[in-house]
Amino acid sequence: MRYGADMLQVVGDSEGISRAIACLCGSLKGVPARGVRLTWRGGELRTAIHWARDDGFWWAVESRADRDSILLGHAPEAPGKRETITCSLNLVRAGNSRRTAGIIAADSDGKLYLAHSGRMGGGRVGQHTSAFRDFLADGVWRTLEWPDGRRSVALVVAPLNSPRLMRLIGQFVEGVHRFKAGDAPARRAVHCVQPSRRDSAMSACDRRLVDVALHEELAKRGLFGGAPDLFSLRGERPRPLFAVVAGSRDDELARAVKSLAHASARRRNAVLPILVAPQQCEAALSSQPFACVRYTWRGARAVFDGLDDALA
Repeated sequence: MRYGADMLQVVGDSEGISRAIACLCGSLKGVPARGVRLTWRGGELRTAIHWARDDGFWWAVESRADRDSILLGHAPEAPGKRETITCSLNLVRAGNSRRTAGIIAADSDGKLYLAHSGRMGGGRVGQHTSAFRDFLADGVWRTLEWPDGRRSVALVVAPLNSPRLMRLIGQFVEGVHRFKAGDAPARRAVHCVQPSRRDSAMSACDRRLVDVALHEELAKRGLFGGAPDLFSLRGERPRPLFAVVAGSRDDELARAVKSLAHASARRRNAVLPILVAPQQCEAALSSQPFACVRYTWRGARAVFDGLDDALA
């Protein structure tokens, strides 16, 4: 059975889950620290953790008879001998349990994803699933179908085979940390058209990383104010409006072009439409009616080519 791009299938067989957990654990990297005391509401554990310095989190894996738990902690600085767990992803080894937050899911092409149900424990009063979904409204939320036919909505954390797995998990851990701390939601995509939910979950995960990098580059150029505000120094100019393409599929590019055309038509001369797409889309970009910015990946960061020319 095939599912639409926005539909994922929960992996429920023990062999599939075991392969996925082995793939995940083999891809997790970090500097080890042994004998760390981990605490959470109602319990504690002494174990080895691994610090992903560049991505700002630590992780540990604890195995039980029926499940594996990915323990995660927010750590912009080196962890000490006592750490508090930010969140955990409990992955049952088989079955249709919806009582644990961790989920392994697959898309129509068989690609595997780590997902989270959205149910958050250990937060403040009132921090329930609906509040977490509102807080991470710009996250990659997708409909899941379970082996028993029931459906639910979950947050896609990362594709298991992504070269940017660690950065995506770090992004998730930071979001949970900020949610539990009572911070305001981060809204970086005001300069972009709304992405299509028909795009693949893999592309949607990468798009969030591209959006963060684009926001940082625009902030350096004064788009959001500050000193110097390069845009106001140039006088009254249309504000740039971006459509970000994260995958190289023709249908995803076509949807982004269509969304950008509609948005720019509605706002007429008030915006400067700009298409942002991977370098491998070069041939297709040459025929587009908009200014185009290409990007490549340097590690887990998108690096843009032609951004200043598009803004000129």
